[in-house]
Amino acid sequence: MANDPSEAAKIVETSGNFRDYLIPLDHPRLHPSDRDARTHSQGVLGNEQIFLVPVARGWLKNYETPYKGLTTDGNVVPDLWHYDASANGPTAKMVEAAQALLKAASAEESKAFRFPIDAREWRAWSNPEVIVVDAGLRLEDMTEPLRAAVHTLLRASLSPVGYQKVHTAMLMNAFLGDLTRLTNVMNADSYHFCLFGTPSATEPWGFNLFGHHLCLNLFTLKGEVTAGPFFVGAEPNIIDEGPNQGLQVLNKEEEAGLAFMKALSPDQQRTATLQGDINDITGATMPRDRWNPADLRGLGGAHQDNRTIPFEGLAGAAMTPSQRAALLNLISIFNELLPSGPQRLFMRRVERHIDATHFAWIGPVNDTSPFYFRVHSPVVMEEFDHHNGVWLANALPKKYHIHTIQRLPNRGDYGTALYEEWLLLQQQQQQQEGRSGGKM
Repeated sequence: MANDPSEAAKIVETSGNFRDYLIPLDHPRLHPSDRDARTHSQGVLGNEQIFLVPVARGWLKNYETPYKGLTTDGNVVPDLWHYDASANGPTAKMVEAAQALLKAASAEESKAFRFPIDAREWRAWSNPEVIVVDAGLRLEDMTEPLRAAVHTLLRASLSPVGYQKVHTAMLMNAFLGDLTRLTNVMNADSYHFCLFGTPSATEPWGFNLFGHHLCLNLFTLKGEVTAGPFFVGAEPNIIDEGPNQGLQVLNKEEEAGLAFMKALSPDQQRTATLQGDINDITGATMPRDRWNPADLRGLGGAHQDNRTIPFEGLAGAAMTPSQRAALLNLISIFNELLPSGPQRLFMRRVERHIDATHFAWIGPVNDTSPFYFRVHSPVVMEEFDHHNGVWLANALPKKYHIHTIQRLPNRGDYGTALYEEWLLLQQQQQQQEGRSGGKM
């Protein structure tokens, strides 16, 4: 709604309270209220006047393109991702949970959500409530035992804090559905589930879960667990009534990002600050190809798997030791969803590249204004962005509508580099066994 400049110009903004921007329930945008996710998606994607339509068309084109991975210059940096047994992650518990999930599924359900380990459907995810690529099986179409099994798998795969964050994002979506009376479109089960490969303690496999404001891709191999891409968002990011009153999400990322920018010297802040106005809702102040109406300033969103994103902002090499430590802490907050062992391993990987890790910022530096920041290294990219309204009527970005994205550049996303390394080792082992067999 508010992504349309002609609509936005009619709105007078009065506060930072999301309830001042509720769309009236008799507004045409909220009708018919009995539509479901698929009929809603057909209606949106069939209307050329809606901002998402050309964006989704580009997403589908990107989805058809073979996967390469995020890079800074079009060239994948080799030898960044290698299996490390020290991760000691919960693969055994994940396998147990996944096998129970498969037992709970009918043959028809399994056919809908099971894919080969290297299937393109890893890349089907997107974060609007609109279904762009209809892959896997939606939680709302599952039986109750199968839905419960998905949550058991999530608990087994994530840290307790991570599961809480993911579940809270799902509850936030349900809260937004209640606010708009679009509970058939946005609810706690409005998510697609896909399982890749065969759950195994020794071979690679994984799963994804994606839908409105939550997209999670988890890959595991013998104790390794990687999360990327993942997207967590909320509009609004606090539940202020009902049984889940008081739940919030993404406030730690917001506070740590702002505190980091505040702690920089004036010269460092100038180096970190990128071109662009945080209140720009048309992209007029942004460099070409650095803004779109769905992701705004975010560069690593849905179907951006092969994007070239150069380093920008302040490099870790130009930071003090305490600032580098604070930057590592900021990255660790994004990765609280990982189990403890895989998180420790991931942060060791990140720390190896701390001098080449860049921090970039758009927006004022104060306690009340919205902002955007990006942390970007050879092995991770974090983005945090305050958005204007989609299901609320604020024309300008507000601090209660947040998008966060994590990417693992250079083929780290979807566990691709780790899988390719494993596959190469398997092929080499088979060749050695073949040669040995020939000598017998």
